[in-house]
Amino acid sequence: MRTTLTLDDDVAVAIERRRRRLDHTLKQEVNDLIRAGLLRIEDEEKRKQRVRQPRFRVEPFSTGGLLAPIDDVSEALDFAEGPWRS
Repeated sequence: MRTTLTLDDDVAVAIERRRRRLDHTLKQEVNDLIRAGLLRIEDEEKRKQRVRQPRFRVEPFSTGGLLAPIDDVSEALDFAEGPWRS
C-alpha cells in the first residue's frame, strides 16, 4: 500500500539513526517498527484480558458434622457405602 506519512521531527531523526545503523531502507525500517509496536500493543491487550478474568474460588462449607472426614478416602467410602463395599 502506498501512502504519505508525516513524521514528527524527533521520530524522523530516531528512525533515520536506526535505519543507518542497521543499513535498512526507510520502507523496511518503518514497517519493522510499526510491526513491533503493533505486536507489543496486542500482547499488552491480551495480558490485560487475562487479568480481568474472575478467579475461580471454592468457599468452605460446614456440614455440621453430618459427613465423615475426607482425610482418609477409605474411611469416607466405608461411611458412605457401608462395610460391604468392594
